[in-house]
Amino acid sequence: MSSSGSWELVSRKKDRGNDKTNKLTKAEKKKFIENAPKVEDFLPLSQVKTLYDNLDGNKENKKPAKAQGKEHKTKENEEKKKQQQQQQQQQKQQQQAEKKKQEPKEKPPKTIKDALNAITVQELNELLTTAQIRFPEAPLLWLKELDAFLNIKIPISKEDTIFSGKPKDYPLSLVPKAISSMLERAVEMAGQQTIQIFYENTLTAMATDMVKGVPVIGHKIFLQLLAHLNPEMTAANIPKLISVRNSYENRKNIGLSLLWAWSQAGKKNLAVGLKIWHEVMSPMLETKGYTSYVVQILNDLVFGHDDVHDLSLDLYLDIIMDTYSQRFQNIQPASLEKEISTSIDKLRSILFRNKDISYTKLFEMLMGKVSQKSDPNYRHELVKALADCLVTEPLCFTIWSSIYTKHLYQSSLLLSYIDTNLPSLQAKLKAKHLKEALGFIQNNNEKWKKAKDENLALACKNTCQALSKKMTSSTRRSFPWRSGSLLLLLLIGAIVAYDTQKHGSFEASQIGKFLKTNGILKYIEKAWTTVKLYWSAGHKAIKDSSPEYYKAVVDLSTPYVKLAGNVYLIIRNISVNIYSNVATYVEKNIPIVFDTIEHYAPGIIEEIKSKSLQGLEFVKVSFILIGEKVIEYSSATIQWLEKNVFVGKLSPDNLRSYAIWAFDTTQSYASQTYDWVYEKVQTLSKVP
Repeated sequence: MSSSGSWELVSRKKDRGNDKTNKLTKAEKKKFIENAPKVEDFLPLSQVKTLYDNLDGNKENKKPAKAQGKEHKTKENEEKKKQQQQQQQQQKQQQQAEKKKQEPKEKPPKTIKDALNAITVQELNELLTTAQIRFPEAPLLWLKELDAFLNIKIPISKEDTIFSGKPKDYPLSLVPKAISSMLERAVEMAGQQTIQIFYENTLTAMATDMVKGVPVIGHKIFLQLLAHLNPEMTAANIPKLISVRNSYENRKNIGLSLLWAWSQAGKKNLAVGLKIWHEVMSPMLETKGYTSYVVQILNDLVFGHDDVHDLSLDLYLDIIMDTYSQRFQNIQPASLEKEISTSIDKLRSILFRNKDISYTKLFEMLMGKVSQKSDPNYRHELVKALADCLVTEPLCFTIWSSIYTKHLYQSSLLLSYIDTNLPSLQAKLKAKHLKEALGFIQNNNEKWKKAKDENLALACKNTCQALSKKMTSSTRRSFPWRSGSLLLLLLIGAIVAYDTQKHGSFEASQIGKFLKTNGILKYIEKAWTTVKLYWSAGHKAIKDSSPEYYKAVVDLSTPYVKLAGNVYLIIRNISVNIYSNVATYVEKNIPIVFDTIEHYAPGIIEEIKSKSLQGLEFVKVSFILIGEKVIEYSSATIQWLEKNVFVGKLSPDNLRSYAIWAFDTTQSYASQTYDWVYEKVQTLSKVP
């Protein structure tokens, strides 16, 4: 304080030299921060955590209020949407589970027939219409859609690959008429070129699906349908068929399915079937896994066409070249050799129905083909064809005589064949022409330069002499057994009728007493009882299984049966009256005849009676012996038939299956016919 009584500010003078601001460098700041005391050193851990949380909260609070509200609402909306989606998914799953519980599961069909019957025409129609709308310019896709649909709807995989023991049109024969008609209509709309492509694609698809293990019954039905509708189409691209065969030949089940598919065309057209067999199937004779089926296909082809009259010569020669080559030697077992020989015999008989072939030219050509170097079976078949030429065209004998000296070896084989098979050929060959040819060969005195030719000519002359003797001895007239047997049966019937009429009944007649005394009558009665039993059982089965059709047949046939009964009664009464008049006349005049005979030949009547009794006794013993022999040989025959004939296709099981199939098919057609008639009647009844 100053003397004046007021306050004064007292300060220290600043040092001008230190007037500058005291600032820290970066290194000093960093060192200061590191050495400065930290909060964690003075406060507990819980308080330090609270302090940091408050700092974070303050940062969030610095955001605008509107932004915070929007974020909060967005999160709520997302959570709500997620909850709604989860609830909807749970509800859908619950509904689907309830539907599955309510709807019974469809059982898969056990047979092809069941699967086909489950298909409706409406389904196919809708499928075809949809395909036509989607692909109006692509008919190939229409057919593929139908094929895929059939394949899915028939999930049968246990069926035999080649349908052994089934009817020849199986499984197409199982397809209902309405469905098959619709498939045929689709094929017609597609066009020829499209069908060709579709057939080849379906063959490949079948093989591919079989590799995958997928059922292929739908493919097979379509292939069979196409082959039946247009057999020529199946053989239009042979290289394609060979390519498919080569690709899958090492898989037996696929190879058999392909063979089955290719064989279907031959059931409608023999020429097409033989062409495919020759060019595609015959090489498979060398493979043991296919040999049996390839031979069976040839057998089915030739025996399934009895009405063919235009088989080409080239095709016949190709087939016999296929079968009687080295491949034929490899065929095992021997039963297949017999079967293929039978097939070739049938094929040759079909060839000789062709009236457009010049058999004289054929005879000359076949003579040139027979050679010592050719296969024995092939050579033997050509000799058979030469003999058939002689049977079919007698002018071939003239050709034979003219070329005999140039074909000694061939002539010797032909003469030996005729000599061996003369019993069967003699009735077919013209005896006059054959004798002329034999005479020409016997009287031929040409001198041969080679010893080999001379030996062949000598063998031909010897065979001709043997043939001439056989023909001379066989010209003797034999007893007409057929006519004699017929007359004998008529005579026996007349005697039985006379004896029965005379004594009033069969039991009281002399023949009835004779059969009863010798124990034969009981066997006849047993046989008659057995026939009646089976007849009654069959009648009852038909009546119970199809009462409507049985009633219709009975109603239709009753008037005709009554008419036949009335006609029988009229004829019987007339016959009895005529017989009575004749019997009365004979009975009245027989004593006079006997007296006359006794007058001129005493004792002859008694002699005739004794001889007749002896004859009857001889007949009795003979019949007993014949009966025993018939029973013995019948048993042997039945056993032989069971072992050699009723095997394979003709086995009892297969025959039974054929009978069942025939009955089912007949019943199905009858039912369809009845439904159609009923529908037409109902329609007409509604017309005013």
